[in-house]
Amino acid sequence: MTSTDGTVNNGADNRWQRLWSLVFIALCTFVSLPATAEHGGNNNDSSPHRQSVLLVGSDNTTFNLRFIDLLKRYLGDEVDIVPYSDAEAAVDPGRLVITLGGSALAQAHQSSSWPPTLALMVTEDQFSRYAERGETPISSVYYDAPLVRQALLGKLILPQASRVALLVQPGYETHYDELIRELQGYDLEARVFTVRDEESLIGTLSRALSYGDFLLAVPDPVIFNPQTIKHILLTAYRKNRVVVGPGRAFVRAGVLASTFPPLEAMARAAALQISHYHDTGELLPPSHPIEFDVEINQQVAHSLNIPVPDKDALIDGLKLQYQPSEQGGRP
Repeated sequence: MTSTDGTVNNGADNRWQRLWSLVFIALCTFVSLPATAEHGGNNNDSSPHRQSVLLVGSDNTTFNLRFIDLLKRYLGDEVDIVPYSDAEAAVDPGRLVITLGGSALAQAHQSSSWPPTLALMVTEDQFSRYAERGETPISSVYYDAPLVRQALLGKLILPQASRVALLVQPGYETHYDELIRELQGYDLEARVFTVRDEESLIGTLSRALSYGDFLLAVPDPVIFNPQTIKHILLTAYRKNRVVVGPGRAFVRAGVLASTFPPLEAMARAAALQISHYHDTGELLPPSHPIEFDVEINQQVAHSLNIPVPDKDALIDGLKLQYQPSEQGGRP
């Protein structure tokens, strides 16, 4: 390991070379979540008592079918899931539209009259661009994990950690004021570091790593993406710092750990929203799923000599420390 100021001790070269190889191999398998839309379920035989929703799926047909199957399981037989089309939407402007991913959400809102929409598989930031548009109901079940929970995961793995660093784009600094205040209640001091442009990423990252005991990755694809993550990880590990978040795919690329909502949790939360809309004509406030899972990169933990509790212990610890309400906005 290295000293607390982030410098590398002599004799760590072999371990560094192994870690470099590990991250490089992991990056080769890094994939993004589905984001665009096209295919859904079907509705050819609706009874007068059945209700239906329109679905704008992703361009990943396998994912769409899996999600539709889960949604039908939790909705039962009272709701039909119909593929979205402009013609279908025009039949009943009040029919709820379900979107899977950011591109699907954009597709559903291309016309001047926006339909009632439940946005799924999007981050809180992606949804915020649509939240205030029009007067029709719109809500979301966010796919990104609450940042408070992500930070607490880092502290459970590194019990001595007291400072957290975040990288943000210009103009987003104040978006994290509430997070910074909330983390103070968990004895964590957080600070944002602004990445002005691509050329300043590594320099800003180095300053952030000198401050924080770990880097809390936010779900910002401009800063954290398949092209930048290699440089972020290697810089962090060279300074004996770890990265936590922003999602499961990044753990597979070499991030130490992240929490994430299982697909089943997304489908259950979506079913609750759909049922509430059909009963009341309104959607519940946007929220994160209460249920969550934890992903750990054990190879990275071993390479950095970090003893990580088992997954069940981490989940229990997070549930004990952080209990957000089922409904509501930012954590």
